Amino acid sequence: MPTGDYILKDKKLPSVTTIIGRFKNAIGLIIWSNQLGLKGLNYFDELKKAGDTGTSLHDLAELHIKGEDYELPEDPTVLHCFNQFLEWWDNLTCEVIWTEKKFKSKKLMFGGCPDLLVKKDGKYILVDFKTSKSLYSDFIIQLGSYVFLVEENMDIEIDRAVIVRFPKDNDDTEIRKFSKEELAVGLKQFKLLRKAFDIDKDLNKLLKGRKKWIIKKTK
Repeated sequence: MPTGDYILKDKKLPSVTTIIGRFKNAIGLIIWSNQLGLKGLNYFDELKKAGDTGTSLHDLAELHIKGEDYELPEDPTVLHCFNQFLEWWDNLTCEVIWTEKKFKSKKLMFGGCPDLLVKKDGKYILVDFKTSKSLYSDFIIQLGSYVFLVEENMDIEIDRAVIVRFPKDNDDTEIRKFSKEELAVGLKQFKLLRKAFDIDKDLNKLLKGRKKWIIKKTK
């Protein structure tokens, strides 16, 4: 998976995941944290583990798609997800354009790294891999922003996008397709979040500046 910041004219751009993550529903995370606590599990450990599984799968998928060498993971969860990916990949009948490609938007000033672009019957399809427990509404926002990035930088039209979810706890690979109309809704929401991100950043700077006016009590 490509690493590094998104830099445009010496300015660091926020990523899609950073923008969406700033406003992600905290209530759902609190509920999940409480459920983990009842099971005797640590929230931060499980959150890191979930992120590591997704990152490992993306890395392995990228190497496999490119035909490069890789070692199978020892982690049974990652291996389980990767085996699902291999089964899905073996049945794929599309032309691969690229995988894990970083883009920057001059129009909205953000960056992102979509998972896979394929072409079938002359139409471009954007594919995103997930290992989450379910599909969530912010995924549509993410897809909408990725389509915007690809179309701006490649001057092509994306016909549709697909999420392929490889569950950690079963073998039921889930494939969900999203039309151009649905992706447009996701992009509309992302544009709102992009504006809110800058406003929130400015407000935080303002709040930090106010600390200078605090009068410390003397003993």
